[in-house]
Amino acid sequence: MAESTNIPLSSFQQWMQQMLLDPHGQTEVDPMQVLPGAFQGGGLESVINDSKRLPAREHLAIYQRSYIARLRDCMAKQFSALEYALGEELFCGFADNYLELYPSSSYNLMNLGAHFADYLEDTRPDKDDPLKEEWPDFMIELARFEYATLIIFEEQADEDFVLAGDQTPEEELRLIPVFYAFYFQFPIRWFYSEFVNGNKPGMPYAQDTFCAVVRRNYKLALFDLNPGQYYFLNYLKEGGSVSEAKQLLCKNQGFDSGKLEEVWPVWKEKWIEQGFFRVDS
Repeated sequence: MAESTNIPLSSFQQWMQQMLLDPHGQTEVDPMQVLPGAFQGGGLESVINDSKRLPAREHLAIYQRSYIARLRDCMAKQFSALEYALGEELFCGFADNYLELYPSSSYNLMNLGAHFADYLEDTRPDKDDPLKEEWPDFMIELARFEYATLIIFEEQADEDFVLAGDQTPEEELRLIPVFYAFYFQFPIRWFYSEFVNGNKPGMPYAQDTFCAVVRRNYKLALFDLNPGQYYFLNYLKEGGSVSEAKQLLCKNQGFDSGKLEEVWPVWKEKWIEQGFFRVDS
């Protein structure tokens, strides 16, 4: 049997990494190909020796199970509200299957749940049924929002800006760098906030809702919006000025211009107070 000490350390590390990242062989990468030629025709036992108590495969399985447990724990932290909504057992079942289909390919576990919402959509039990249940839609939206908040919190952006005040000219108002507006078919913001605040919300009924997520000084804040505010703020997010956003809201969404001029001072005052705007520089 070949001695593992004959394998260069860098090659062994690459082999071990692949065995841990992809224990079920879901990718096309053959871990044996990273080893010297003399080992490529052998099996696992050519790299790891059996012991008196355990065969080589069981030794490796201990590390694989520990790594999977760590990934599962990471998924539970990234989707804690979803874990609560689904229940721990069902969530773990989804997470384990997801990790098989989407094995981690990065040392940075921040990206681990990037495709989880897509996975839930692709594997929903009523995917091919003409009439679909509501609960998978809720879970998918919740998963998308939870992962979005994680990415928003870590986003690299300029934090050195001046917040707008009551006297800031309207043409100088711009959204702060980390600002996102969301539309959902369920009250996702309410459910998420209730859970984060230590309550035990039940699954809500379907209802179109809109919210904003802002980050200042690496602190997230969530705010409810109405449909007009959602579209108006998204037009600002796209880089338009306040006057341009007003024009687009009336043109694209059929918002009455007279009504808009009535409500705009109220929106402006509230959003300045909530820290939505910075001074354009």
